[in-house]
Amino acid sequence: MNITDLQKGETAQVVSLHKIDVDFMKRLLDLGIYVNASVLLLRKLSYNRLYLVEVDDIEICLRQEDASLIEVVK
Repeated sequence: MNITDLQKGETAQVVSLHKIDVDFMKRLLDLGIYVNASVLLLRKLSYNRLYLVEVDDIEICLRQEDASLIEVVK
């Protein structure tokens, strides 16, 4: 399961970032998206091409391509 599988208002825990490019993974880590982080899906925007998530009280907008690479569990 990944972030794109979540419904609005669902919370999940990040379990893997291994499919993500190293440079982009560093950016995600700086934003607070790391293994075991709790992620809340706030909204799906622009016909499900963008995903607004909240991590540690910070709202982050991810592209569908990137959100689909972040594996989570409920």
